[in-house]
Amino acid sequence: MPTPSSDDAFAEVKAKVDLVKVVQEHVRLTKRNKDLWGLCPFHQEDSPSFKVNPQMQSWYCFGCERSGDVFTFVELIEKTDKRGALQLLAERAGVELKKLSPEQKERSDSRRRLLAMLKLAAQFYEYVLWSTPAGEKGRKLLEARMVGEETARRFQLGYAPAGRGFAEYLRAKKRSLQDAQDAGLMRRDGTDFFAERLVIPIRDERGQPLAFTARTVRSDEQRKYINSPETAAYIKGRVIFGLDLARDEITKRGHAVLMEGQFDVITAHHHGVTNAVASSGTALTDDQVRLLKRFTDEVLLVFDADRAGRAAAFKAIELAAAHQMRTRVATVTPPAKDPDEFLRAAGAEAPQRWDELAAAALSGWEFWIKDALTGLNPGNPNQLELAASRAREVLEKIPDPAVRETYRERAASWIGVQPHLLTAQAPPSPAKRERGGEAQTNGKSGLAARLVGKKLTVGRYLLQLLAVRPVAFERVRTKLTPDELDEEDRGIYERMLETYERGGASGLETELAEYPAEEQDLIRRAWAAPPPSVDDEVAVELAERIRLDHMKGLHSGIIRELSEAESGKDSERVARLEAKARELARAINDLERRS
Repeated sequence: MPTPSSDDAFAEVKAKVDLVKVVQEHVRLTKRNKDLWGLCPFHQEDSPSFKVNPQMQSWYCFGCERSGDVFTFVELIEKTDKRGALQLLAERAGVELKKLSPEQKERSDSRRRLLAMLKLAAQFYEYVLWSTPAGEKGRKLLEARMVGEETARRFQLGYAPAGRGFAEYLRAKKRSLQDAQDAGLMRRDGTDFFAERLVIPIRDERGQPLAFTARTVRSDEQRKYINSPETAAYIKGRVIFGLDLARDEITKRGHAVLMEGQFDVITAHHHGVTNAVASSGTALTDDQVRLLKRFTDEVLLVFDADRAGRAAAFKAIELAAAHQMRTRVATVTPPAKDPDEFLRAAGAEAPQRWDELAAAALSGWEFWIKDALTGLNPGNPNQLELAASRAREVLEKIPDPAVRETYRERAASWIGVQPHLLTAQAPPSPAKRERGGEAQTNGKSGLAARLVGKKLTVGRYLLQLLAVRPVAFERVRTKLTPDELDEEDRGIYERMLETYERGGASGLETELAEYPAEEQDLIRRAWAAPPPSVDDEVAVELAERIRLDHMKGLHSGIIRELSEAESGKDSERVARLEAKARELARAINDLERRS
């Protein structure tokens, strides 16, 4: 049987789906003459103004004046687009939308099996948590985190027991162990991947489990959290944690509260902040912003209080603006480091304290500009131009010219200068920019491409990254020694490393005032305008690049020495230098292969 084209598919689905039955899943309808009436699901009202005409298969609301057919109803109720509505209704009607190749069908079947397995796993873990002695450790952890059972069940929290309990459960139900391995739930030896951990399902906006994150209950376990791998069912950059529970409240309140971690969101919902969602510890993506925009045009950012959290907020502000979304930033007050700690510490006063925090939130651009000016005294002539420069850097990131001009005037008043002094310098001519771009980008990819046009050395890039994310020192210091850096970067690197070893991730903010002025400037610039990529893998890549360049420099020096030794006929020195050159060449080749 041939599959329908796009237009035919809409017609076939519409012919097979009854609008009345779809609407009745969301609205209680009462018959009046030939029509059905109910309270509109798209706006608040006390008396019914929402009418469904069964004969015409159409609906209209006399209150909000929305109208349409079954597709527009599903678009609005499910916060999806026309294609998404078609897919949902096609599944309901049993209409095949597109002829699949054998490979596509296999991928589709595989994804369907994975989703079924993930749903089964979530049910198993939830049962273990609440109904077995093995779940006691998980229940104690929730008690310590002040998360009640009602909230925990809303998020379908569970517990993965030690051993092969899940494998045995699947065998009893005659389900595929291979599917469990493919879903990242089980190791090859049959043991549970999340054994002895409190398990948190990561669900899509409709409540389907796609993956899990899991927190250990053991004090001797070094890895506090582990996460499902990406699969055919789960791409982490396309999912927002808690959206299935928060979507209606986001629409009602007119904004989403975006946090970093899952426990931040769970604690927030427990304390009544039921429009809270999370990016799950990853940098916000275009796909996630597009998903949020289905439900609201405004986001309140409440990230962790450390420097990495602020950098994440800056990126979210810029990304949201690119999608015409407004942002505000709420700052968690010490000693709390994140929303979870803030709300738990507030106890019974949490709702009031949260309202105060949200009311004090600055607009995203105001927060970023003021943060860039932190520590500067514009009344000091030596710092005035620096303040103006930092403000200009942030202002030029604002895509809307009208909004940019508004904040230019505000920033000028904060600094105490005329607004025209915060106008960016004219860009290079198109011809010059084109020539420069060709010269810089030709043949470059990866890290090299990220450095193009930034006037940023690899060493400076690394220093800026470490300023924003000091915890990356944990991996960088095993890959790089200070002697391998350029002389101009070596001093600040050593100082930052010593600060991190003394004070941890927050040490830099505490000790920055003791740094030389030019080093303070480099770090504050990085805080105000973080480098393109801020994560541990990029830090390691930069460190290895610096080490490689240093080794190549040493190798070139040895070759020059070797030439001198050969001309002087110093055979013993020649042999020694040749051995050094060979050893260094092998090390360079090994590092290049790993890179």
